[in-house]
Amino acid sequence: MSRSVMHLSDIFGALILLVWIVAASVVALYSAYLLLRLFHHRYDDDSRAVPVQSFFAAITTIWALVFGFVAADIWATNSNAAEAAVEERAALIRLSGMAQYEALDMPDLESALHYYVVAVAQSEWDTASNRRAAPEVDGALQSIRLSLLAADEAGVSPVLLGKMIADFDELQDARTRRLAIGKGTIQVLKWALVVMLALMSLVAIAFVHRDKPRAGRAALTIFTVAASSAIWLVLLHASPYSGSVRIVSSAIAF
Repeated sequence: MSRSVMHLSDIFGALILLVWIVAASVVALYSAYLLLRLFHHRYDDDSRAVPVQSFFAAITTIWALVFGFVAADIWATNSNAAEAAVEERAALIRLSGMAQYEALDMPDLESALHYYVVAVAQSEWDTASNRRAAPEVDGALQSIRLSLLAADEAGVSPVLLGKMIADFDELQDARTRRLAIGKGTIQVLKWALVVMLALMSLVAIAFVHRDKPRAGRAALTIFTVAASSAIWLVLLHASPYSGSVRIVSSAIAF
């Protein structure tokens, strides 16, 4: 499946995202350092108010599970988007093959199919990241539909025409699936939960290391680097049709 990570603008976008995540991580990390110092002065001599050392594992495990679910959902969405693009292109190829001169010689249908690809790329995929349907694409589908009706009137074999109608239905279904995926890729609440649990993990790590500030700073740094790196890599794939790592519109070209 065609994906784009080599264009300069894509690399620049990935770096901008990385800068934002690093900046937020640095702020969170130094805030955790301050909490560690506060806990050290406040609870160092009061062991009864401090959880056991393994307590922070409960919070970090919850964070890891939630983040794993979010990542798995993103991978599944990308896989579904790739399958939808393959199905859409396959339907276009089958219809184009039947419309060619060597087959049924239907130039109007062939022109409508090529216009469909152009309209999808310009009006739905590249400009709107497949978040909304475009009237131009609806018009292209209507042109394809009219070409099939004209084929029926011209006496095309019912068997062949039935197969072409089935391919046309698959084309429409694939487009609907693509648009549904494009509209539902950004899940703010899930990412808010991931960020909140990551911050709570920092608090938990600082709290249980209040008697060992040096070890606490090391633990906070390691967790922050690991969490921010994982979040960055997953965010690069958060939307299958936009961002630095995406399925490009040429995926349905034929």
